[in-house]
Amino acid sequence: MLSMRIVRRKRRIWPVLVPVLIIAAFTAAFLVLTKRYTGDTIRKGISIENTDVSWLTAEDARVLVEDRLKKSYGADMLTLTYAEKKWDIKLSDIDYSYKVGDAVERAFSIGREGNIFKKLIDSITLSKNGLKLDVDVGFDREKLRSRLEEIKKQCDSAAKNASVTYSGGKFEYTRDIPFRELDVDTNLKLVENYLSKRDFGDIELIVVEKEPEITYEDVKNVNSVISSFSTSFNRNDVNRTDNIKLACSRINNVLLMPGDEFSMNRELGPRTHANGYKQAPIIFKNELVPGTGGGVCQVSSTLFNAVLLAGLEVTEREHHSMPLTYISPGRDATITESSIDFRFRNNLSYPVLISAGVKGNKLNISILGRKRDDGIEFRLKTKTIGVYKPKPEKIVLDESLEPGKKEVERKPINGIRVILYREAYRNGKLQWSEKLNEDYYRPVQGITRVSSDIRHRYHAQETPVD
Repeated sequence: MLSMRIVRRKRRIWPVLVPVLIIAAFTAAFLVLTKRYTGDTIRKGISIENTDVSWLTAEDARVLVEDRLKKSYGADMLTLTYAEKKWDIKLSDIDYSYKVGDAVERAFSIGREGNIFKKLIDSITLSKNGLKLDVDVGFDREKLRSRLEEIKKQCDSAAKNASVTYSGGKFEYTRDIPFRELDVDTNLKLVENYLSKRDFGDIELIVVEKEPEITYEDVKNVNSVISSFSTSFNRNDVNRTDNIKLACSRINNVLLMPGDEFSMNRELGPRTHANGYKQAPIIFKNELVPGTGGGVCQVSSTLFNAVLLAGLEVTEREHHSMPLTYISPGRDATITESSIDFRFRNNLSYPVLISAGVKGNKLNISILGRKRDDGIEFRLKTKTIGVYKPKPEKIVLDESLEPGKKEVERKPINGIRVILYREAYRNGKLQWSEKLNEDYYRPVQGITRVSSDIRHRYHAQETPVD
C-alpha cells in the first residue's frame, strides 16, 4: 500500500516539476543570450569596410579597421596636373583622414535601442542578415582651397596675340599665349569628389582656354615682300623730315588680318606738338602755309602706292588740290586730321604687315605677306586726259624789295586731269586692267613780287604788300 502511495505522489509531482524545469531552462538560456546581446561588444553580423567586427570591443574594432584601411589605401600624396605641369599635395597638408571612430560608434550603437526583448530580436535579426558600414573621410576644405588658389596663379594667363616684325631685312616672330583661367570652386568640387572616393590617381585640373585673336599659325607665313614703293624728300627741311620719320614709326610693323581696315589718321594720332609733330609747310587752299605735321601726306601717298601694288583694296582716298613734286599726279593721297583719311582693307586671305622707314632722303614703304600663288604682279599706270593753263602770273608790289629786284613767290603749275589704272601681269603679259580713280588738279597761278621801280614793266594786276 505504501509503495502505491509513493508512486501516486510522484505522478502528481512530475506535471508540476516539468514546466518548472522547462521555464528554468529557458530563463537560463535567455539570460545567457541577453548578456551576450546586451554586453560591451559589437553585435554579430556587422562589418566595417569589409572587415568583420562581430563581438569585438569598440577599441579592438577601431584598431583592426584602421590597420586594414592603411593596407588598402597606402597613398599619402595627391597629384594635380595641367598640361605638362604637376603639383603634389600631401594628404597630411589638408588633414585628410578616415573617420573610423565615427563608423565604430555607429556599429556599437546598433542593436541597443528599445527594451531587452527588442534588443534581443534586433540582434538575432542582425546576426542572420548582416550589415555593412562604410568609413567616411574628412579633410580641411579651406586648406585645399588655399592650395588651389596658389596653383591658379601659375595656370592663369591673359591672352597675347602672336606678332611678326620686320627689320633690317629679317622677320622675327613671337608666339601667341592663350587665355587660361582655373576656376577654384569648380576644381575644388572635382578634387573633393576624388578624395571622397579615395581615388589617389593623378587628377587633371579643369582650366578654361581660349585662343587669342592672332595665333602663330596666322603670322608664320608672313615671310615675303609683296610690294614696295619709295619717294624722295629734302633732308634739309629738318622739321618736315622729323615728321616723316615719326609718321613712319607710327605705321611700321602694323599687322592687318584678313578683313581688317587700316586708317592712317588712327595710326598717326593727333598732329600736335604734344604728340611729337613739328611745324612744317602744308597745303591749304592751293597755298603752302605753316602747319603742324607737314610731311605726313608724303607718307600716306607712299603707302597708297605700296598698297595698290600689293593688290589691296583702297576704301578711302583723296588727292591733293594741286600737283606735287615728290609723286606723279593721280598717285598721291592727302589726309587731314578733321575730315580726310586714307584707308584700305586687307582683302587677301592671309595677314599683311606694313614696313615703313627712312634711309637717307628716301622714304621706303613695303607691304609684307605671302607670295602670291597665281604669279600675278601689279603695276600702276596713269593717263593724262586734260591739261589746263593757269591764269596769267600775278605781280605783287613789295616795297621791302631793293630797287630792281623781284622774287618768285610761287611758280605757275598747269592743271591736269588724270586716270590711274592698276594692271595685272603674269610672266610679263597683261592679264587685266582696272580703273582706280580719275583726279582733277586745279592749275596754280604763279606769283612774283617786284620792287616799286620796275612795276611799270609788268602789265598784270599789282597788289601792294606790307
